[in-house]
Amino acid sequence: MSTPELRKKLIARIRATDDVKLLREVDRMLKSAGKEVEIFVTDPAQKKAIAKSRAAVKNGRVRSSADADKAISEWLAK
Repeated sequence: MSTPELRKKLIARIRATDDVKLLREVDRMLKSAGKEVEIFVTDPAQKKAIAKSRAAVKNGRVRSSADADKAISEWLAK
């Protein structure tokens, strides 16, 4: 599909929809389309924390979200 064909198809679909969430998302995407994405640079402390977390996951030292929620609830109940 050529660019002009795609543009016409999208415009027609945008005009036909009443989905506010979809329209807001399209608007957000179009606003950010021309902007350059800023690359996030980590400092040495952040890199160390990431490596430590990856090692914890690799070694099975993690909790599921449900287990973490349960532990937090138990801790807050004390």
